[in-house]
Amino acid sequence: MTRPSSLLAAALAAAALILMGAPLPAAAQEVTARGSLTGEYLYNLVEDGSVFDGRVELDAETGPFLVGIVYRAYQLSDPDYNPALKDIPASEIKHRFAEFHKDALSVRAGHFFSTFGKGLALRSYEEIDLEHDTVLDGILASYDLGVASVTALSGIASEDLSPSRERNHTVRGVEVTASPWEWASLGGRAVERSWEDDDEDVALPDSLALFEDVVLSGQAELWLGPVSVSAEYAGRSGENPETGLESLQGHATYLSGTADLGWATLFGEVKDYEDFAHRFVNPPTCVREHPWTLMNRATYEIDLDDERGFLAEGTVPIGEQVSLTGGASEARDQNSDLAHWEMFGTVAYSIGESATGSFAASRSREYLLGKFTEHVIGAADLDVDFASGFSLGVVAEAGTTDDVTGIQYEDYIASVTWYPGGGVTVSHVFEATTSELETRTTWLMSEVKKSITDDLEVALAAGAERGGKKCAGGVCYFEPEFEGVRLRLNAFF
Repeated sequence: MTRPSSLLAAALAAAALILMGAPLPAAAQEVTARGSLTGEYLYNLVEDGSVFDGRVELDAETGPFLVGIVYRAYQLSDPDYNPALKDIPASEIKHRFAEFHKDALSVRAGHFFSTFGKGLALRSYEEIDLEHDTVLDGILASYDLGVASVTALSGIASEDLSPSRERNHTVRGVEVTASPWEWASLGGRAVERSWEDDDEDVALPDSLALFEDVVLSGQAELWLGPVSVSAEYAGRSGENPETGLESLQGHATYLSGTADLGWATLFGEVKDYEDFAHRFVNPPTCVREHPWTLMNRATYEIDLDDERGFLAEGTVPIGEQVSLTGGASEARDQNSDLAHWEMFGTVAYSIGESATGSFAASRSREYLLGKFTEHVIGAADLDVDFASGFSLGVVAEAGTTDDVTGIQYEDYIASVTWYPGGGVTVSHVFEATTSELETRTTWLMSEVKKSITDDLEVALAAGAERGGKKCAGGVCYFEPEFEGVRLRLNAFF
């Protein structure tokens, strides 16, 4: 019997022959190939080390068949200089898949990403900038019945816990969604998860090496005129992933609602998570995700094992040129101890058709053992289109921090971006801090970007960038400081 992995390898080999121009039977001549290439070369003057990070994504489709591959190269001039802060192979086939889709049926073998509902029961995805990848390797199938759809999956994934310890995950699940009425949809999921740890240096007892649980969830969404409401509840039962010696009964509840009142739009979220953390879970944070650098660095990271809270915000237009947005969020543990709160507001405006801008501010506190770190941040931006054809963008941010140790410092960011035309962008970003914990207090990075064609862009940057926390979708990554030269290439074909 031919193994599924052999079938997948054969499918990928066929895709390679297609893309290299090998002749195919007449019935299979119509082939659509598409892909992208991203490459980045870094040379760090301080570390005297360089990195080349390249990624090629390639898909080929003919009739009902689709095959794809993602190749990554990560070349280090010195193993001691690794800005990704992860053990990444020098070169690898990162993802590969073969897919069959016809009418209401879709079946995919190989690597896949999947989200059930709001991510309470299951979410596997990739955030490239943050080096976060929870791809599963196996089978993903879905069938659309019109009024309802069914998705089933089974996959495995490996996670490196230390140089000698590896965790092998197995995930199986099924999701059924239905829209019996135009104003409502319903969904249900069942997910079985397990893992096994393997340590090359230590023999682990089963109580520490093995884990399994089951997650069941239900969801309902309603659209009632100007009001929409969504609710999902998930319960898990299984072993304690920390010790394996006792069972846990965890739960996750998420509610959200939007109301369009004409003169205002209101939005709210409520969360309640207890004993629910897992590599393949990524529910809503109910914390505002800001576009501003300083506010994003101050983003609170949720605790899926012990947290409940809310996010509420509203937007009010004032005429056709001004809109106001404001809101607040709060998080507490199950004992009602305050863990985080934030208040924020934004004023967005336009001046005719040539200028747009905004002002924003936030104040937040994060509590730890009865003490808190407080951030007060303000920001402003302005984009102007001149009659001569070029554009100019200016951003300014400033913030003060009182950290948990009682130390106070200030941070500043200013950037100027110029679009002279001809597909050229010139930008300068200056950052400064009064923190005594930093090895330096100022950074300046300048970049020139050129769009060669609609599908090809090259960027060259030189200078210094401050490190710090970067967050997206509830996942955060601490980026190291950089001083040197960076060359980037983005191409689509």
